[in-house]
Amino acid sequence: MVPLLLIKMKVMMAIKISGMCLPPRLSAKTSLGFGHGTMVAGVIHLVAPGAKILPFKVFRADGTGYASDILRAIYRAVQNYAAVINMSFNLAAYSTEVKNAVNYANGHNVICVAAAGNSGEQTLVYPAALTNLVMGVASTTNDDEVSAFSNYGPQLVWIGAPGEGIITTYPYGTYAAGWGTSFSTPFVAATAALLLQVSSQSDQYDAAQAIAHAQPINSSLGNGRLDTYQAVQAWRQMLGLQ
Repeated sequence: MVPLLLIKMKVMMAIKISGMCLPPRLSAKTSLGFGHGTMVAGVIHLVAPGAKILPFKVFRADGTGYASDILRAIYRAVQNYAAVINMSFNLAAYSTEVKNAVNYANGHNVICVAAAGNSGEQTLVYPAALTNLVMGVASTTNDDEVSAFSNYGPQLVWIGAPGEGIITTYPYGTYAAGWGTSFSTPFVAATAALLLQVSSQSDQYDAAQAIAHAQPINSSLGNGRLDTYQAVQAWRQMLGLQ
């Protein structure tokens, strides 16, 4: 399962998980099939434990599927009042329809976050490279360096987050360790959820600016390594709460 995480704000924050698909027979760049969504959900729960998580699986176990399912998931998220969409997958090719769907989400104040991919290259993948519409997330090591497998570059990455040996939930009531930008991305999505707990008025721009208050590493990681505390404090300052 390659998940799309949707964070929905009502009385309480809710996170909906949905897989996303690619055009026929193209493979999603992910290291895991079975359990992937459960693992991503576990990271969200770690950072934003008050969130509720609902799944929308649209990728097959082998990581293939249809672009129409990506679009359907995004539009359904917006129609169901999602506030954050976490996309732990990437497409090698630019898609106008995917961009239109993400733009539609942004237009409804939905915050979008996507994985930068695991090819270890300075390249562009989508939707992470949809600058100003999505926060692209790279993986960092425990030593605050770019992970060897992570894609990087200022035109792709807005922020980095831990993505190596992430201990998280796994099917059948167990736990597992995961490596990849798929597991970096939900750290950022969950941080966006915490911003919404402070004020539901945060949109893509506001969240990106708050999350940009990070630990500097180098320009290949955009604004650096995610610092959830600094991001929340920055958002509170933007709101005049401190």
